Formats: sequence, C-alpha cells, structure tokens
Amino acid sequence: MKFWCLSDLHDDRGLLEFERPAEFDVLVCAGDMLSGDVGGSIEMTARLAAGKDSIFVAGNHEWMSSADKDEVLEEAHTTALREGVRFLECESTVIGTTHFAGATLWEPDDPRFEASVAALVRAKAEVVVTHFEPPASIWTAVGAKLWIYGHVHGFSDRRIGHNRLVRNALGYVHEDFVGEPAKDGLVIEI
Repeated sequence: MKFWCLSDLHDDRGLLEFERPAEFDVLVCAGDMLSGDVGGSIEMTARLAAGKDSIFVAGNHEWMSSADKDEVLEEAHTTALREGVRFLECESTVIGTTHFAGATLWEPDDPRFEASVAALVRAKAEVVVTHFEPPASIWTAVGAKLWIYGHVHGFSDRRIGHNRLVRNALGYVHEDFVGEPAKDGLVIEI
C-alpha cells in the first residue's frame, strides 16, 4: 500500500505550493492544515485525496478553537463522515488489509498524552498517525511498523529497529528549516 504523507500545510497562514503525487492509495494527513477549523481541515484533506482513501489526525492548530473539546470532536466526526475521511482521535480503522490507529498524541506533560498512548497501544496497528512525535519510550510499546507524524516542520525518515518514523511537515511560506524541508508528493510504501 502506498501512502501520500503530509502535515502542517497551515493553509490559513499562506499557501505553500506542493505537488500531488501521481500514484498513492491513501492520503495520510498528520494535522495542522488550518487553525481552529477542524471541519475545514477535514474538507481540505478530502479535496486533496480526490476520492481516494484518506486519514486525518488533528494537530494542535485544529484544537485552537473557541469550542470545547467535545464540540471539536463532534464537528470532526460529522465532517469526516460527510466527506469520506477517516478521522482518528484515539481510534483505529482498517483500509484494505492495513490497520491504522491515530491520535493527536500531545506532549508527555499534557494530561491527554497518557490516554492517547493507551489507545495506540490497545489498537495494535501496523500504521500509527499522530501529530506530535512519539517519545522513543513508546515506540516499542505501540509496536507499529510505520509511524507518520508532523508538528516539527520539515522532513525526517528514520528507523529504530523494526520501527520506521516518517515526518513530512510542509510548514510556512519562506520558513527556514532546521534540516531538510518537506518533500513534495512524498509517497512511502509498506
């Protein structure tokens, strides 16, 4: 299965130009498409996927809303159902024969972190999608073959044992990246 991986488009702050890959099976979006607009972020994910399967995990910017957590979740689930996007927040899904799990994850000092980790461990998924990078201490506990995340703008692809961690976070227009910038149309395969 081929995954188009991206996050951190921050489209409300200045559109970055990027290429859509010619071939992919699933668009995996690890959050921060728009600030304070989870519904708009999911609609954007559906447009980018153009009828193909897609997964969306909210980033910290989607949660920047005047609505409370339950209202944001309700909007996300309603919009995802209408748009045909798989929204994951401490949830899992199967596409084809691949089991996915996802959550924003948050930083370890955030009270939502432990619940996110517990849900990801229980899921026993092959592919995990989070907005925040997982601390090394939970990689093996979760046990996913592939972990796709965002938040820190730029590109990273590394392996720790049998785990592969990929970040392809586009970032802001004219941003100076520490390390490599995100890659246009990044498709990875498992």
